[in-house]
Amino acid sequence: MKKRTIRFCCGVMAAGLLICGIPSGGAERVTQNHLLWNVAAAAETAVTVSNENEFLSALAQKQKNIVVTGSFSVRGQAEASGQMMPVEIPDGTVITGNNTGSITFSGPIQIMGDGVVIRDIQIGFISTNSMNSVPHREIFLAGHSLTLDNVKTYLPGGGDASLGGFGGTEKELLPTIYAGGYHSNTAVGTKASLTVVNANSDTMFQNIYMGHKASAGERTAYTGSVELNLDADAKVRDIISAEDTTSASLVFSGGQNGTDEISISGIKGNANTVLTVKNCAVSGVVTTGIKDIVLEAGGRLQPKDETAQLNNITLKNGGCLDLTKIIDAQVKGNFTSGGSAAKGKLVLDQNGYVQINGQVSGVTQFQVGSHAISGNLLNEHTYIIAENGTAGNFVLSDKDINNNYSLVCKNGIWTAYRNYVPEKRELESIEIKSCPKNVYTGNIPADITDKTDDAPYLDVIWKDQYGEDYTFDEVANEYDGYGFYNHMILIRSDDWNSDDEEIQQKMDWGNPIYLDVDKNESDRYYLIAYGEVKTGKYTLLLCSEPFDDLDTVADVKALKDTVLAEKEIIFTDEPGVSHQHVEGEPVKENEIAATCTQKGSYDKVVYCKDKDCGEELSRENITVPASGHKKGEPVTENRVEAKVGVEGSYEKVMYCTTCHEELSREKIVIPALKEPDTEEPGTETPAPEPDTEEPGTETPEPDTEKPVHKHSYVLKKTTEATCMKEGEKIYSCACGDSYTEKIAKKSHTPEKKLTPAKPGSNGKNVTMCSLCKTVLKQVKINAPKTVKLSKDHYSYDGKAKKPAIKVTDNKGKVISGSFYKVSYQNNKKVGKATVTVKFQGNYSGILKKTFEICPKGTSISSVKSGKKSMTVKWKKQASQTSGYEIVYTADASFGKKNTKTAVIKSNKTTVKEIKGLKPGKKYYVKVRTYKEVKSGTKKVRIYSDWSKKKAVQIKK
Repeated sequence: MKKRTIRFCCGVMAAGLLICGIPSGGAERVTQNHLLWNVAAAAETAVTVSNENEFLSALAQKQKNIVVTGSFSVRGQAEASGQMMPVEIPDGTVITGNNTGSITFSGPIQIMGDGVVIRDIQIGFISTNSMNSVPHREIFLAGHSLTLDNVKTYLPGGGDASLGGFGGTEKELLPTIYAGGYHSNTAVGTKASLTVVNANSDTMFQNIYMGHKASAGERTAYTGSVELNLDADAKVRDIISAEDTTSASLVFSGGQNGTDEISISGIKGNANTVLTVKNCAVSGVVTTGIKDIVLEAGGRLQPKDETAQLNNITLKNGGCLDLTKIIDAQVKGNFTSGGSAAKGKLVLDQNGYVQINGQVSGVTQFQVGSHAISGNLLNEHTYIIAENGTAGNFVLSDKDINNNYSLVCKNGIWTAYRNYVPEKRELESIEIKSCPKNVYTGNIPADITDKTDDAPYLDVIWKDQYGEDYTFDEVANEYDGYGFYNHMILIRSDDWNSDDEEIQQKMDWGNPIYLDVDKNESDRYYLIAYGEVKTGKYTLLLCSEPFDDLDTVADVKALKDTVLAEKEIIFTDEPGVSHQHVEGEPVKENEIAATCTQKGSYDKVVYCKDKDCGEELSRENITVPASGHKKGEPVTENRVEAKVGVEGSYEKVMYCTTCHEELSREKIVIPALKEPDTEEPGTETPAPEPDTEEPGTETPEPDTEKPVHKHSYVLKKTTEATCMKEGEKIYSCACGDSYTEKIAKKSHTPEKKLTPAKPGSNGKNVTMCSLCKTVLKQVKINAPKTVKLSKDHYSYDGKAKKPAIKVTDNKGKVISGSFYKVSYQNNKKVGKATVTVKFQGNYSGILKKTFEICPKGTSISSVKSGKKSMTVKWKKQASQTSGYEIVYTADASFGKKNTKTAVIKSNKTTVKEIKGLKPGKKYYVKVRTYKEVKSGTKKVRIYSDWSKKKAVQIKK
């Protein structure tokens, strides 16, 4: 009876398919491939087939052009085990149905060579899971190329009762593509290729495995090179996989209007997989392991939140990466977009952000909410973190700009601000990329127009407080044509490195050289001589700000806190020893690999690539962000089967595929089984009637057993997860049974809140979740305390004085100049000048420090001895001077006890007779100028330095 039932099922199924499965005609899209195949068809006589025998015969004869008319089934042959063997289609075969033909296969098909085309036809697979059978609806590429053009592959299954309940439990009977072959040691080709064009509403697949391992009794492995070209109208119910391939090109294409959308659940690849999406959208998909994703010509990808991370992203001509389903997205690799005219688009959730670990290049439009039109940005919300990007990499939409939003980049962090007032850019760091080691003085020109190919130069990069490069034009014109490069000092290296007090007063420390630019050579700064160049070892200093005239070594060393870069150069008068460093490619040293949770680092080192030099030119420590866990596929652990009246359970566990750490564990309840129905007492099962059928006829026995209830669960309620609480999904069956699935907590949405530190009061920088207000990170900011000046007194010379400053906090740590602005008051004339430090950013409030500008000193012209007296004459110093002060004593050290003072209140007086001195005694005398200035309500005197002392012997 079982055999009769099976044969009956197959007969009913085939009849149903013949009735409902014939594809309808109508206008279909025509491609160039159609035209090419029509030409090929015309070149060879077509063989028309209308039944299984004719079709199999045409294949056996390797007919190249087979036309299918009507509808028929192909059962094929079975192995001894009963498993259906595949129908083999030779290379170069073109099978067409002219939009009326239909073939249903009872088993798989296999491509035996390249160039196979199936078009304008319905091909169905009727193998089902009825009676616990294993369905075989495979299309084996066997490492060859197949094109499906306007092919319908959908058949309804028994799950919707279209086959009278004999077709198994599946609602759809869809084929699965395998790049490999049938299990009986199939010889496979070297490049598997599947092209699906002119797809229609019934072009459907269960899965597409473009690479896979072998499976005993199922299929032969294929792990080579693959190509998949998929029309956007095709549907893949589950996944497309290219995990087990040496290289894979997956291309999804839609129509020119870009409105097509591919239906698919997941895409898997590896380090050699490239996914390209053009003129269509791929939404709600989980992508795993794909090395390169290219979105172009309006192509859009919207990964689901189960996507752990993305690798390299390329956006071309309007390509769009939509990350609205992932709150805390991560791009592990590079992020590349087109220029401003061909820029791509990045879309995030209003509360989301993305971290990009690799290099960022090109221009990308950023917006939130929707790819079509930007939603509402959150003020002061950080959306993009990319240490290797620059400010111009991401721009806002016109809508956001018109709503007065700005996207501000600071140190690789892009934050949205409304009504943003930009801070003034300040020079923060200088990188000397190339500098001469030895310079022949004869190669140094006296003017930029006299430079030759041997002229020595520096390659320099100047950066602001946010790490952004200044352009060459900005550097050259920072101070109305007086560029940054003018903040250069050349000091003898021995003097620069010495702390000896005598050396601090030296005045012959310099070399008459300055820097100048040729506007046609970006970032190159030439050494120009304005006097006779000295030989020897000198240190070149580049400072953060302009400076006054420097007289002594001490004056230069007072600027040490403003020095942002320095290089040592040897000047020689020997031709032929000049050497200009040539920067080589950066190399990594001292590398510490990042883990899933720990940052790594390495030194980026640049050496001179001259083989006779090899000197280290620069060394920068680079921090490598933690890679983050990579979610693997969930696995089942601790499974306990349900029993009658007793629930079962299992744990769905997810591990990191890199470090194998457990990431999540969720317990799933399996509903208890129901008691089976039993017969009423007193009833008996009648004996079977004798078989009276005529030979050759069979009648299916009626099914008298009462079917056991099978649960059919549907989602009834969803409670979304928050960052504080798990969510849940409740599923229930019509019988009243139900079970619950937990939804993991969402990640926090970080929001920064700053309490600036101010003099006398510490501040803090708090990162908290904007939704639940949980404090995620808190950094203490120590209060600013001290302002130290490079000089606290100057001599008046008619020029404004601006001493360099160093600001420290209450722990003695230097505060960066990016956190304050400096202004000077009363800093030109003689008197008390004030330095005002106004804090900004992490700090607020004001600190002040005063310094003196003293009147210019004078010198003693002569001292003449008289009888118990001496007459002192000095040089007149009327400018910014009120008078003079003279001190005299018989003590050469000018001790206070025996020193007397004389004040001359007129700046016009230049002579003074001092009487009452002891005859025959030697006296010493000094003079200085002073100026009376107002300090509050009082007048105070500001004095110059003393003149050199002079001695005189008083006459007896």
